Amino acid sequence: MTFQTLEYIIAIAEERSMSRAADRLLISQPTLSRQLKRLEDRLETKLFVREHNEMRLTDAGKIYVNGARSIQNIHEHALSDIRKLSQSGKRQITLIYNNILLPNFSVDILPAFRKLHPHTLISTIDGNASIAKDYLSNGMADLAVAATGEAAHTMLEFLPLREEELMLALSVSHPLIPFFEQHGADLSQLSGESFILNQHNSFFRTLERNILSGLSFAPDILCEISDINAAGNMVAHQKGIAFLPRSAAGQLHGCRLFSLQPPVLFQIVIAYPKSSILTGPVRDLILLLLQDAESHINGVRTKSAAVF
Repeated sequence: MTFQTLEYIIAIAEERSMSRAADRLLISQPTLSRQLKRLEDRLETKLFVREHNEMRLTDAGKIYVNGARSIQNIHEHALSDIRKLSQSGKRQITLIYNNILLPNFSVDILPAFRKLHPHTLISTIDGNASIAKDYLSNGMADLAVAATGEAAHTMLEFLPLREEELMLALSVSHPLIPFFEQHGADLSQLSGESFILNQHNSFFRTLERNILSGLSFAPDILCEISDINAAGNMVAHQKGIAFLPRSAAGQLHGCRLFSLQPPVLFQIVIAYPKSSILTGPVRDLILLLLQDAESHINGVRTKSAAVF
């Protein structure tokens, strides 16, 4: 798999034509066709079907193109960060986090950090725990806020921020809500529902796999998605059900969250390489993250929960 292959498939998807995609890529149509066939043979599934003289993505093709675009975005972000490093007089911290897990970052944490270090740039990457561990281990990021079930890591230092809970998310108009309000989330009632799950290599998918292993039926998996916000929006629009962090409750409209039995708990941690020497700005950012987590915990304790 190469970046060139990703570009080929994205071009076909956007142009909806082999000939137009080949012209755009400045290659011959037979060459492009061979590349597509080679990839489909390797994946053992079709990525495109021809409809009304157009190339249309299959469900597998949509998943592939979404993943390809994510990879391209991460690559471009990395190249941009490298270019920023050459800026004269600028220091930079690369932080990986997810908006759902750290909702106050841009409103509270970033302005407070800016006051302390006006000449230090914070470059952020939206990524899950798998991306965070990969970037930190390979020296491509300084710090991450991520979900984990591990107490320790061979290459990374973990500082606990708070305990989180993975919960069942339903649309506010879902007919099972009255039953769940009275009896709790009974997963045996979900046969026939469409499940929106996290991507297979993610920490949340590991938790979901454990949850689903106890079901007496085979779940109907609608899709795998890496964006928690997108999963919540799909639930709100009655496209399916999902498992979302408790912290999503106040950020996603149109969803109701229910605790599972037993509760599925995990940790949100600050992670950084054990081999790194923490600079003053990095230490201050860690302190601000810890202070924000403490205020979040105190806030949760003092107000009644809106979820069950």
